[in-house]
Amino acid sequence: MRKFLDFHRRVATTLGLLVIVLTFLIVVDVGGRFFFNKPLKGGVEISRVVLSWILFLSLAYGLIQNVHVRVSLLVNRLPSRLHFVVDVFTTMLSLLFFAFGVYAGWDQFKLSFMIGEKMAAPIWIPFWLPKLALPVGCFLILTVLGLDLLSRFFNSRGKEKL
Repeated sequence: MRKFLDFHRRVATTLGLLVIVLTFLIVVDVGGRFFFNKPLKGGVEISRVVLSWILFLSLAYGLIQNVHVRVSLLVNRLPSRLHFVVDVFTTMLSLLFFAFGVYAGWDQFKLSFMIGEKMAAPIWIPFWLPKLALPVGCFLILTVLGLDLLSRFFNSRGKEKL
C-alpha cells in the first residue's frame, strides 16, 4: 500500500509540472498574440491536451488527500454503523461509475488510436492523447477507491480512510 501511495505522490508531482507547463504555454501564446501578433502554433490544442491530463490525474490524488466535496449534512447525523453502510454503498457506486469510465474511455482511446485520429490544429497532435487521460485517470481513482473500501473493512472502526 505504501508503494501505491508513493506512486500517487509522484503523480501529484507530475500534476504540478503539468500546471507549470500549461501556464507557460498560455503565457507564450497570449504574449506572442499580444506583442507580435503571432500566437503559438497549436497552443490552444496543446493546452487542451495538458488540461485533460491535469483533470483526470487529479481525481485520484484528490481522493487520497480527502479534498473531494462531500454532502455530509445528513450522513454525519447518522449512527456510526449506518454511516459506515452509507459510506460503503457510495464507495461501491463510485467504483461502478469509474469502472464504466475506464471501459468506455478505453474504447474511445483505442478507436481513436487505431484510425489515427488527429486534432484540427496547425500542428500534428494525435487526438488519442487527451482521450487516454480518461481511462488512465479513472483507473487510478478506481484503485484508490478499491483500497479505500478494503481499508474500511479491515479497519475495526470502519471510519478511517487511507
